[in-house]
Amino acid sequence: MTELKCGPVLIVATIMLLAACGSTASSATHTPTAAPTATAAALVKGEFVGDAGRLAGIALSTNGRQVIAYLCNGDARQLSLAEWFKGPVTSTGIDITNAHGAHLAATVSAQAITGTVTLKDGRSAPFTARLLPDPGSIYGLFRSEETFNGVRYLGGWIVNPLHFASARTGTGTEATLVSVMVPMPVCCAPEDRGAGIINEQTGALIISPPVEDIASVTVPNLGTFQLTPCREAQC
Repeated sequence: MTELKCGPVLIVATIMLLAACGSTASSATHTPTAAPTATAAALVKGEFVGDAGRLAGIALSTNGRQVIAYLCNGDARQLSLAEWFKGPVTSTGIDITNAHGAHLAATVSAQAITGTVTLKDGRSAPFTARLLPDPGSIYGLFRSEETFNGVRYLGGWIVNPLHFASARTGTGTEATLVSVMVPMPVCCAPEDRGAGIINEQTGALIISPPVEDIASVTVPNLGTFQLTPCREAQC
């Protein structure tokens, strides 16, 4: 009988063959799962202006991830409320409490931001701010930060070019009541609210003179504020 001997080379070859067969079997029975493709929701971007009932005017600027909002009841005669908000926009909307304890909660759609503002003193009002189709350079929310005599001041101006009126389209039984946008003067119709300056050292509120060219506003005995438009949460 011939004695069968296995040399080192034969053993190594056998191991490699078995490993290859195992790999083939494994690849035949295991099908890699394709990585899921995330579908990103469309981000709502733009400038929104409106009213919080009788409480104040409101404007919001968002890039879909962040939002800057301003709530103010100031006009050429009086000013008692000016609140700024800045924070994230999530899949559920906006939920921000600012440093003064005022709270802003809202949902966001392509044409409007709708929600409620609640002040630290408990006053609360619902609001609807509508998208400005083309804010250009003279409409929407404007902001200015200036320092005079070592004191910082923060100003905000809401310039709303639109009001919404009801109108009927069609005739007879086909008539439909719709909301139409009607251009208004740049600033400041009696119902416009949203101009005010905050003394950041004392918290005192300062009435802003009427806006004329939207580039700057000069406050007597204080100084000139250069206005920067807020666009997509930047200003």
